[in-house]
Amino acid sequence: MKRQKESGRFTKWSIVAFITLMGVVFGLCQVVAASDDFPRGAVTVIVPFRPGGGTDIETRNILPFVQKHLGVSVVAKSMPGAATTIGTAAAARAKPDGYTIICLPQPAGILAQEFHGTGTGIQNFEAIYGWFEGPMDVAVKPDSPYKTFEALVSVAQKRPLKASLAGIGSIDHLHTLLLKKYVGVKSTTIPYGGGGPATAAVIKGEVEWHVGLSTTSVRFVRNNQLRVLAILGPEPIEALSGVRTIYDIGFKSYPNVSFVRGVLAPPGTPPSVVNKLETAFRKAVDDPGFREIMKKRGRPVKAFSREKMNAAVQNGYALAKQYIPFMKETAKKK
Repeated sequence: MKRQKESGRFTKWSIVAFITLMGVVFGLCQVVAASDDFPRGAVTVIVPFRPGGGTDIETRNILPFVQKHLGVSVVAKSMPGAATTIGTAAAARAKPDGYTIICLPQPAGILAQEFHGTGTGIQNFEAIYGWFEGPMDVAVKPDSPYKTFEALVSVAQKRPLKASLAGIGSIDHLHTLLLKKYVGVKSTTIPYGGGGPATAAVIKGEVEWHVGLSTTSVRFVRNNQLRVLAILGPEPIEALSGVRTIYDIGFKSYPNVSFVRGVLAPPGTPPSVVNKLETAFRKAVDDPGFREIMKKRGRPVKAFSREKMNAAVQNGYALAKQYIPFMKETAKKK
């Protein structure tokens, strides 16, 4: 009798296990089928910055061309806050089906995640494609008393000058600290919650200087709203003719920390979906229409394949390991 009960119980649990297994198999088949006919609807690109900043504008510039080559609607969704961490967390939680991806520049995104200890593993995201790499710069108002980088440095080595930040843990936060370490520039930093507001703070005269993305500065220079004093990278910017690099000025030991802009997909996105997204972005980057827009805006195009974007992510983690302790220690002293 006991054996019959045990046999019945075994059969019952075998049936439950079989049904569960079939459910898993069915689910996997649905995922595979969905990835095979991707895309079937609109794709959303999270922009973890405030509207009006360089990444927001450039993402919206490229998406019509991605849409052209992907064959479905591709729209930007602004999710700013906490130096990209809010938007990145949303991307990490998104269903890994290719319909929600994120434009997350490197190493900016990783610096922010590591500084704030969010636990969002960007190394687990699927790299798709990138289209830009550029240096940061130091900029002031056109009527600032600091006509040259040396003039600003000579004062800022003696007393702190007010500087705006896109956010604590951001790439401009890092560069502001690097300027202090390698150049001796003292500053009182004020976070503004985004690159756009941080730039506006300089233009309005709320602060005396800031670190921004050099190619973003171009339109403000052309409108006589900013004057760039130095490029924080090894190469000059064609659209900012006459502006010297920090190395040309004489600070040879200053670290080269550039800004790479590209898109990533949530962890676990099927390879076939990533392939289709990569192809669409590659064609968009190569599209003469997009290239013309970038040229007019003074923004050089540099293509980053999936492998190169992955390398940019790994480089971001190496930079974070090197500089996050320095950034946190400095923040404690304030």
